Parts: sequence; structure tokens; C-alpha cells
Amino acid sequence: MTRPYVLQVFVLMLGLSLLTHSVRAQEMQSLYFMRLPQANLMNPAHHPYCNFYLDLPVIGSTNISALNNPLTFSDIIFPGTGEYSDSLITILHPSYNIDDFLAKLDKKNFIAPSMHTNILALGFRSKNLYFNINFSENVSAFLGYPKDLITLLLKGNESFMGGEADFSSLELNASAYGSYAFGVSAEISPSLTLGVRGKFLSGIADVSLKNNGMSLSVQEEDYTHTVNADLSLNVAGPLEIQKDSAGNITDVNLQEGLDNTGNLIQYLLHPDNPGFAFDLGARYRISDRFSLSASVLDLGMIWWKRDVNNASSKGNFVFRGLDVSPVFNVNDTSSLKTIVDNLLDSVQTIFNPTYTTDPYTTTLNPKVYVGGTLNLTENVYFGLLSRTEIHKKNILQSFTLSANASLARFLDATVSYSYSNHSFNSVGAGLSLRGGPLQLYVLTDYALGMIHPDETEALGVWFGINLTFGCKARNFSDLPLIF
Repeated sequence: MTRPYVLQVFVLMLGLSLLTHSVRAQEMQSLYFMRLPQANLMNPAHHPYCNFYLDLPVIGSTNISALNNPLTFSDIIFPGTGEYSDSLITILHPSYNIDDFLAKLDKKNFIAPSMHTNILALGFRSKNLYFNINFSENVSAFLGYPKDLITLLLKGNESFMGGEADFSSLELNASAYGSYAFGVSAEISPSLTLGVRGKFLSGIADVSLKNNGMSLSVQEEDYTHTVNADLSLNVAGPLEIQKDSAGNITDVNLQEGLDNTGNLIQYLLHPDNPGFAFDLGARYRISDRFSLSASVLDLGMIWWKRDVNNASSKGNFVFRGLDVSPVFNVNDTSSLKTIVDNLLDSVQTIFNPTYTTDPYTTTLNPKVYVGGTLNLTENVYFGLLSRTEIHKKNILQSFTLSANASLARFLDATVSYSYSNHSFNSVGAGLSLRGGPLQLYVLTDYALGMIHPDETEALGVWFGINLTFGCKARNFSDLPLIF
């Protein structure tokens, strides 16, 4: 994928975060122990088996994976009952008890799709060093939403009469950026390999909501609503924001001229939002059968300076209520834009935000991998991997057990089983085929989800094509008979 499409993908991913209940993305844990050059992305100490590789531009490595907690698509759209048993209905259907849907939600929930694609990647060996160059585009989004907010939208204020709704877990972050990475791994000794990678980042677009606290209380006597909020919203992107004489936003559009492809390319090639990050990794071979490895990724930040708009609101805000019924009323004939505009006007009036254009910074989400392998033979081995992602107020943890084998000189395979997203049903699989210098691979941590996407909380696939040269020969004489 080339950069002119990145802004479109960013808008698509942000829309998916806000409008769907199906996904969150992350690296594929199944890749970590596979004998692929791309495993270096998860641990910069990884030494590929081939002296040189080239990840083919545009059609090379692409990772699209996503996860949601705790809903599946079938929790939103499903077969009806009774007189509607021959039809698919949604949670908004009059025959459905909305309390059944709300019971499936956790106190804190999230959705977060993302995509990574290599524009150019290559690596080569020089004695005991291995150098890597990787130019990539990245799009990610994270929407954290509290159960109380969904309850308020679907059932109104009845559930909170005389009490308080907690919106402190409301979170929205979406970002698109380019990464220009240069890394090297060194064999310090026959047992120890260390790796480091530096990344220059080029921010393209960003939306960041900072929530220092938000709650809603409803008075039983007069139905007065009081919101206690400390919020700030930062947006960086090619937008024209129009305001009225009172300073309120009246319209938001793409900057004039950017509907022209040439102008959009020029804008994307010069985003003026610099950043940096680095990755660290290590591998240690305890014996011929056992090895350990660890890595820390994405320690860095981006400075957003171009086309920045900020809005902030802090204090107690009193109002009589907010009518969101048109959003969920299938009989309402108003256009979606009109409904959303009216809703945003009401929110703007209540919170009376302060608008500025100050630069701001965002940090990447650090990730920590710790793994170990047990080799049965040179070509059959097991791996155990822990992955921890630190995402603002959230720590996302997963564990993966994998079995890996070189089935032939041209074929590698892996199967994996993961605990991820509070779920024990993530079964993964991957294949790598090589004919001459051409290597094709595809893998997923969510094989069952690919078969039944309506019943899974996670979807994802990683695929690509490499050109490889100078690959180490492997001995297949000691493969177990089952292979």
C-alpha cells in the first residue's frame, strides 16, 4: 500500500472503531517463532536463516488483525424468535430484550482495529552482524467505552436516577504514521544475540481524547443532569474547521484542494509531524534444546505540529437532558448527517469547550515479549510466548503456545493456541512456502474466527512475499516418522 491511501485507511479504521463491535489488532504471536525474516519485527535480535531477503514492495508484508472485548458480531445481529424466527434482527428490534445485550458488556470495553504494511523491507548478513531496513505505514485506533454509556444511550437515564454513571473509561485514540526503521543484531557469542532498532516516525493524522474523569448524575426531583468532566481532545489532520461568531464549530471539511490526488500526495509526503522510537531485543541459547528470548518494542513518541486543533472542557455542567432517540429510531426520516450535527450541537452547547491550536505529543504503545523454545530436533520445536501491551490506562496480556516444524526444504508450518482478550479459544496456524528465491507466507492467530467470523471476538491475517538468497541448508534425516 502506498502513502496516498493511508489517510483513507485512517478514516476507515476510525469509522470502524466508532461504528462496529468486531475488532482489535495486534501483531500475530504465531509469527514470533516462525523461521521468517518478518519475525525480526517482533524481536530485533532475530537472525534470519537467509543471508539476504527483500520484502517485495506494495505486495509484501501486510498485517491486518483486530480484536474486540467482549462482543461478537452475532451479539449485534442474530436470528429472531417467535414470529421473527425466519429473520435476522438487531439489538434495537422491539422483540429483543435490551437487558440481555447489556448483560454481555463488561464495566470497561474496547474496540481497536489496526493495520501495518511494509513499503520496503530488506536485510543482509555481514559476518556476525545482521542489518535490517524497514519502511512501513501504520494505522491504528482504540475506542474504550464504559458500559454505563451504552446503558444510557439504549435505556435512557432511568438506570441512573438518583445515582451516578461512570464514564471515566471513555477513551479514543486513532493514529496514522509512517515508520523508517534501521536495525542491527549482533551475535555477541555462540549463545547470545542482541538487537536494536531505531525508528524515525512521520505522523500523518491523529485523534487523541484525554479523559481525566467524567461522570453523570441525575436528580430524582427535577430530572436535572449534572456532568462532571475533565476532557481534552487533540486532532491533527488536513481539516478546515469553520466556527460561528460565538466560537462554536459549525462545520468540518477536508482542506480545499486535497480532493486533488496530486495535492493530497504532496501533503502526505510532508506531514511535518516528526517522531522517534526504538526497539530492543535479546536471544540466549541455554543449550542445544533450550533457548530464551525477550524484546521491548515501540518506546517512542510523535510530535504533532501541523494542522492541529484542540478542544478542552473542565467543570460541572448542568442540563435537562440530551435527546439521542433519533439515532436509534428506525422510523426517523432525518439524514444521519442531520442527526449527528444536531447531537454535536447539543453536546457543544452543554460543555462549552475552549478551542486552541497548540502542538501536542502522543506516545506509542510499548510491547514486551518474553519467549522460550524447546527443540525436539533441528526442525521440530515448541515455543511459549508472553505478550504484554501497555495502552494508556490498559494492560493487554496474552500467552501463546506453538508447535513449529520444517516439513520439507520448501515448507514450514506452525500451529498455536493462545489465551488472549480473556478468551481461551484462539487457535492459530501458519504456512511458509519457498520455491527458489521466492517465499510466500500466510498466518493467523484466529483460525476459528476466519471460519466463523460472526462468532469471534478477533480476526486477523498476516501475509507477504519475500525474495531470499543464501539460506542455510537444513538436515531432514532426523525428522520424526509422523512427518
